[in-house]
Amino acid sequence: MQLMGSAQLGIAAALALGILGSPPARADSAANVTQRLVLVRTMVVHAEKKAGQVDWICEKLRKKLAPMNFGTLRVVQRRQFKLAFGESGRLLLPEGREVRFLPISVLHRKLHMQVEMPGILNTRMRMTSGRGVILGGVEHGAGYLIVYMVPNFRLPRIASARSKPNPLLHRVKSE
Repeated sequence: MQLMGSAQLGIAAALALGILGSPPARADSAANVTQRLVLVRTMVVHAEKKAGQVDWICEKLRKKLAPMNFGTLRVVQRRQFKLAFGESGRLLLPEGREVRFLPISVLHRKLHMQVEMPGILNTRMRMTSGRGVILGGVEHGAGYLIVYMVPNFRLPRIASARSKPNPLLHRVKSE
């Protein structure tokens, strides 16, 4: 049997205890982690002025785009992203551009998200959970590419004074 040096013994002890290579301990529960995720559903639609096919999934979008008189709305791509705050999503458009979006925070019941389409758009948006946002019309073929984004997120819970009694306080009946 060979004796180990103090450095080797320290590494062996750390491995045995699971210290090296393990992620740091977190106090977050699974429920708290999922509350901090933002689900972003995206849809890239090819729109043309000429009369033609309107995909069934584009009916709501068609109503919103009514003033522009698009006769053809065809879904080119659909993707869904689950992003943590500070984590960016990237959507590659068929014509080569990239749409980048980054959820920043939720303030006053609105999601603040940075959205960038190089050469077209670079802005911070305030978005409501479940309500879609239409992003620009990039020319593509005989029409335009339209990006439709719908974020879904949970609002942070605000503790109410009446919601839970404080276990450190005792009620005293007055007679």
